[in-house]
Amino acid sequence: MPISQVLPAVEHRRVAIASVLFAMAAAVLDASSVNIALPSIANGIGVAPSVAAWLVIAYQGALVAGLLPLAAIGERFGYRPIFVAGTILFAVCAAGASFAPGFGFLVVLRALQGIGAAAIMALGVALLRQIVAEEELGRAIGWNAMTVALLSAAGPTIGALLLGFGSWRFVFAGSVLLAGISLSATFALPMRRGVGGQLDGTGLLVYVAVVPALVVAAGIARQSMLVAALLLTAGVTGFGLLVRRDRRRTRPFLPLPLFRSPRFSRSVMASVLCFTAMSLALLMLPFALHDRLGLSARGTALMMTPWPLAVLMTTPVTARLLDRVHPARLCATGTFVLACGLLTLAVATQACGILWHVFGVVLCGVGFGLFQTPNNRTMFLAAPAHRAAWAGGVQGTARLAGQVTGALAASILLSAAIVETASSSAFGIAALAALASAGVSWSNDRRGRGQSAD
Repeated sequence: MPISQVLPAVEHRRVAIASVLFAMAAAVLDASSVNIALPSIANGIGVAPSVAAWLVIAYQGALVAGLLPLAAIGERFGYRPIFVAGTILFAVCAAGASFAPGFGFLVVLRALQGIGAAAIMALGVALLRQIVAEEELGRAIGWNAMTVALLSAAGPTIGALLLGFGSWRFVFAGSVLLAGISLSATFALPMRRGVGGQLDGTGLLVYVAVVPALVVAAGIARQSMLVAALLLTAGVTGFGLLVRRDRRRTRPFLPLPLFRSPRFSRSVMASVLCFTAMSLALLMLPFALHDRLGLSARGTALMMTPWPLAVLMTTPVTARLLDRVHPARLCATGTFVLACGLLTLAVATQACGILWHVFGVVLCGVGFGLFQTPNNRTMFLAAPAHRAAWAGGVQGTARLAGQVTGALAASILLSAAIVETASSSAFGIAALAALASAGVSWSNDRRGRGQSAD
């Protein structure tokens, strides 16, 4: 007898939820942990650090390009088969990356891994919406938000700890393990047919072409401004033409109808700004800790650990506060606390010592924990149920847009100034982005409620 028929209904739902959350954890962990291993990968394979950055560019480019197309494919053919196929692709490529014989092969595997992660991120929340009852949806979205928040913050720390085993190849082990656990539980996922209809092949192909151009342009800006400018121009032009085309269509490829809801639009903007701040801070923090306090990689990982721990401890409290406090005010409070933590790190010096830095890191974790759950809940509940995959694709795109922006800002600052100046400036800029996110979130109060888009 199949296992799915043996388990009670409640346990069956829990296993299905676990499958989604472990896959989401694997995708987020991989995206946030590999960055810290880039110097080790460059030394191990024998390439320049600027060349090693293509491992991140390939993954992020494929991930961003795949989110909305795979959301559309999932709506057409069903969420479960596309989600499972994406998780398998992700796990196989992550395992292959740990044994890659050369750099070129590793870049290809990272791009394929990004496509698998796109399927996970685009369809994870859509599956949760099918698994749980309507009255439990807000709680399920909170679990997903906590997973994303925790692994986004903990990724660099986990990556540094895995590097402690002696080789960069161990960095992929955590992602493989989490994806494997998810796959072992996919039997419990709901099997429902897609909505049918025909895929917009033209829109899909244009999107897959223009979005990687934008990501690659950001990634190579330091190496070749001319090529980056050409790619950026081509990407922006292509995306503009796609938007213009979709505005005249009754069934557009882009999720433009979702943005008719002010709540949805503001939540997306707040997410982009918050993840820009967090990405910039997390990328600069190891440099700042090493420069100011002289910490080793292991010491840096230990100092960064309070950030994910604070997220983990704050998120359940945030979920309970949602019953009494308006989500917009929680989001605004969270990003304000995040800005305070970033300002604490910005003004820190060597004389401030370890405790001052730990205090700033904890404030950042608390602020992010207060923001992520209510913002995601507002975003997903502003979208109609039959557009859950669209909402998941937009949510992932917003997060990655912020991460890419933060990474690009960190790269520019590190190339333009010494570490001491660059890190202080980076934390200050990140604090401004967090304050801007707080302002956007505060405006998303009861007066800003719009109708769910159709």
